[in-house]
Amino acid sequence: MLIKYTPKVDHLKVVILTPKDGLELTRPQINLLPGVNEVTNDEWKAMRGNIQFELETGEIMILAQKVGEGRGKPGGRKARNLVDMPVNIAVKYVSECDNPETLVKWYKEVTKEEVRLAITNKMKKLGIEAPEEEIPDAPNASPMSLSEYEEEECIDYDEDDDDEENTENEEEYIPEQEDFSSKTVKELQKICEERNIDYSKFSKKADYINALTNAEEE
Repeated sequence: MLIKYTPKVDHLKVVILTPKDGLELTRPQINLLPGVNEVTNDEWKAMRGNIQFELETGEIMILAQKVGEGRGKPGGRKARNLVDMPVNIAVKYVSECDNPETLVKWYKEVTKEEVRLAITNKMKKLGIEAPEEEIPDAPNASPMSLSEYEEEECIDYDEDDDDEENTENEEEYIPEQEDFSSKTVKELQKICEERNIDYSKFSKKADYINALTNAEEE
């Protein structure tokens, strides 16, 4: 709940919180500084009966209001806290807040960039140190072991390497040609007979060699 405290003379106002059934209170009283302050809904209920006079005189006023869900839409949603307020209204309320405790709370809660910047600038102006950012726990994080990581990497690389090796080593087989020049004419005639080559018209050794060589190339 946002409330604005506007005393005739600036001073700190201490308001006692009256315990009631069903209310969760973490402190016995709240300290209101001139300007915008924030209290919990339960704290508001516990202090409501103790500030009746201030409410009637306007010294204390609530800043809760109805806001629309978008530009041009009529108000229908009840906004009590800064995070629920439209950006322009939230920035205005931040500028009117001098309560360090409230500003630090907003700094941790607000995510809208423009409002967060306004809070940061206000804290710097008042000399309030920004709290350290809380790093959330990550219970679902489960880093792989080095062996698990390298095992998967090896599987991928092995497959690629095998493909490359097969490509590199895959050469066309070319049978070696027989050296016919070292053989005698009788040996060449026998080879021609084995290969069904007619040598009846051959008159010299070169004829046999040419015929056998051409037959191998075919």
